[in-house]
Amino acid sequence: MVKHGRNKKRRAGRIGKTKIKNSGNFKRWDPDLHKKIKNPTVREHWDPSKSFTANLAAIGLVGNPNSDVRNTNPLQKPKAVTDVSAIELFDIPDSDELAEQKEKRCPINEEDQKYIAKCMSKYGVDYGRAFRDIKINYMQHTENQLRKLGARFLLLSSDQRIVDVPEKVKSLVSTDGA
Repeated sequence: MVKHGRNKKRRAGRIGKTKIKNSGNFKRWDPDLHKKIKNPTVREHWDPSKSFTANLAAIGLVGNPNSDVRNTNPLQKPKAVTDVSAIELFDIPDSDELAEQKEKRCPINEEDQKYIAKCMSKYGVDYGRAFRDIKINYMQHTENQLRKLGARFLLLSSDQRIVDVPEKVKSLVSTDGA
């Protein structure tokens, strides 16, 4: 009698599936949650007989912040919160501090500076030959990647540059930045 690929179906998991019961592993409510809370003020105000959202509401927090968005009528405008200002919620830095942080950033890190300086000391700006030399170009950058890296390295100012400029490309470095 023909089995019609019964072993194949069995190995594929289509026959004889067994289900594992989830008895006792899943608890809907943890009665010892108030003992696990680390913050003493929250632990003091937590009532294990109340629900999670009710406890958060008693503390002054919202259990489900998106509930008012889901329950509103789409034709009705959402309520604006007027009691809290944005400055109280977020610590906004001064614009001067952001400008100083942008100036400190270097467009090319120290490791890449050493890498491209080594390539330039041997081949100058002939990126095609540097691309084919696998001892110098051990990271196997393409010719275009080496060209971009070299252009960024040559545009660095003297305070951003960590590695000395090789002799073969010193003439390409701008004198006002160096």
